[in-house]
Amino acid sequence: MWLTKLVLNPASRAARRDLANPYEMHRTLSKAVSRALEEGRERLLWRLEPARGLEPPVVLVQTLTEPDWSVLDEGYAQVFPPKPFHPALKPGQRLRFRLRANPAKRLAATGKRVALKTPAEKVAWLERRLEEGGFRLLEGERGPWVQILQDTFLEVRRKKDGEEAGKLLQVQAVLFEGRLEVVDPERALATLRRGVGPGKALGLGLLSVAP
Repeated sequence: MWLTKLVLNPASRAARRDLANPYEMHRTLSKAVSRALEEGRERLLWRLEPARGLEPPVVLVQTLTEPDWSVLDEGYAQVFPPKPFHPALKPGQRLRFRLRANPAKRLAATGKRVALKTPAEKVAWLERRLEEGGFRLLEGERGPWVQILQDTFLEVRRKKDGEEAGKLLQVQAVLFEGRLEVVDPERALATLRRGVGPGKALGLGLLSVAP
């Protein structure tokens, strides 16, 4: 895997367009690994990092193949060199994590996906997803070792052929930070590669871990 940090230029028209629409952001980032995507060798994940005061927006991108960022428009972003990321996970290893995800459930009657409402429901969703993916959320003195740093709704328009404006969609985006433990290294690595939950094209699902 490869990790790239992009510091977007707010003066760039293309960057402002992408910040206003996650689908456009995904489209732009996909250009850096377009051939691998076409060949089915790629899983692009990305996350717009939390804003820090007046600092420019930062996007973290994870790819399975080495990206070519020369495809970006001139002045779009400051591109830090891609770094190889090959974590050597071990059972019992404890790590810090960050994840922006869409915690939701599917209604049995209609099959419609709906957002979870309470923090407890969202943390329970996270626990299940991590356990399915070879991790375990660590417990602290007051419960699971996790914080919800942001809980917002992304408003995006998704156009279909023949539509001018497109349908306005609202997708919940929750930013989790906390500590986890590796239970099954093979499944855990697969989870890092494929991401967690739905909404990958909206900048959701990238699970970042660090010692």
